[in-house]
Amino acid sequence: MCVVSMIMDHYYDEWWRRYRNPTLPPVTIPVFPYTPQPLPQPMPTQQELDEFRRLLDRARKYDKDNGEPDCELEQKRQKLKGMAKELGVDISFV
Repeated sequence: MCVVSMIMDHYYDEWWRRYRNPTLPPVTIPVFPYTPQPLPQPMPTQQELDEFRRLLDRARKYDKDNGEPDCELEQKRQKLKGMAKELGVDISFV
């Protein structure tokens, strides 16, 4: 199995769930005193992007060591890069 592909799928799915298809809380009528709802989660942090890069580097080494170098699909790479562009984050390491 291509581990790089699995890591890219994980981050795409996580970002889709978090930013594009969030589970919305049920609509309620505010009761006073009003308690504001939590704000949406911020865009991926630099710490999260650094972790993504470290995991991807380790996955590439694993795939190479196990006879599957460059096994990730260009289609998955482009899909992930497109989402990153929409979110305004740089993942040029993908």
